[in-house]
Amino acid sequence: MAKKKHHEEHENLERWLVSYADFITLLFAFFTVLYALSATDKEKYKSAVESIQKSFTHAGSIFPQKGAPFTPFDKPADMGSKSPTSPTNESQVSQDQEAMIRRMAEQIRGVFERATGVSAAEEDVEVLKTPMGFKIRLGEAMLFAPRSAKLKRNQVPFLLELGKRLAALDLPIQVEGHSDSGELLSRGALNEKEAWDLSSQRSYNIVRFLIDGTFFPRSKISMGVFGNTLPLAEENTPEARTKNRRVEISVATPDREIPYINW
Repeated sequence: MAKKKHHEEHENLERWLVSYADFITLLFAFFTVLYALSATDKEKYKSAVESIQKSFTHAGSIFPQKGAPFTPFDKPADMGSKSPTSPTNESQVSQDQEAMIRRMAEQIRGVFERATGVSAAEEDVEVLKTPMGFKIRLGEAMLFAPRSAKLKRNQVPFLLELGKRLAALDLPIQVEGHSDSGELLSRGALNEKEAWDLSSQRSYNIVRFLIDGTFFPRSKISMGVFGNTLPLAEENTPEARTKNRRVEISVATPDREIPYINW
């Protein structure tokens, strides 16, 4: 008997059409999504971008703005005042805040008098509003003898009481030393580097005292050294030079407002 011939299976030459159709479908979906994105309401997107810009560049922000702002549209975002507050100037305060500042300064003078038995001069104690909170400004005579970085022994009780009250606030502080190299140089006692070192050593000694004496949290205290770079008075007079020699304690408040503090 003769063997039957097996017919060769028919080869489907159109299978590629299935893959091609799937590919075309995916391309269609891709371009549909792109079109949908391009049709997004630009005004809403623009409003969102400008809101973010304002949040990060508004006056009083934690960090100063670096470089030009990001502006994806024709009209730039409203950046507020073109004359921001200078770092050396105090922030604007309301009448209520001014009254609070005066009361705080009086309370600190009261602490000084009770702790030392000596009245503090009005110009030796100032409380100022700052962009980050407030600042306590103490004249050189409140803590140090001229040209000395050692704390006055009879002023230690005042710094101890002040430190306890600052620690109770549970707020970050920075101790900032300021010197006046002009007067020191005129006497031929210290050069400019030594004047800078003097303000550095004073800041360090206060920080160490607050940590060791009042158990101020290490994580919430820092020191700043400015030497004679931020004078309060430019005149070359004994009064001006005395005003420039100072220690400032900056206190950062969460809402950047001055809280009521009963010293």
